[in-house]
Amino acid sequence: MPRKNVLVIDDVSVIRSFVKAALRAWPIDLREASDGRRGLEMHTSSRADLILCDMNMPTMNGEAFLRELRESGDLTPVILLTAEGDMGILGNLIKLGINGYVRKPFKPNALTDQVIDLLGLADAPARD
Repeated sequence: MPRKNVLVIDDVSVIRSFVKAALRAWPIDLREASDGRRGLEMHTSSRADLILCDMNMPTMNGEAFLRELRESGDLTPVILLTAEGDMGILGNLIKLGINGYVRKPFKPNALTDQVIDLLGLADAPARD
């Protein structure tokens, strides 16, 4: 099975490292961006199979990133990483086309289950 490309966009390096550790057992190549603007540039130059995006970031937040991505016609799956619990905000993001969300702080399985499902990796062997 070919490796999948995942782009993680979060302004907190510890969160990006945590995501990297959670996904290391799977056939995934991970790229990192510290804000939505940089993430959009990286995705435009080399498309990801899945994007994991924080909600609250400087320069361009997750909602603005998602809006710009979808307005360009890009339907790449996006999982939102957020501390937000406001269902109104999440409802708006669902309307914009998020494919999933994980509330921070999160356990690795809460993230990996969604990633594996969206990337179709359920039958891929995980490394130890």
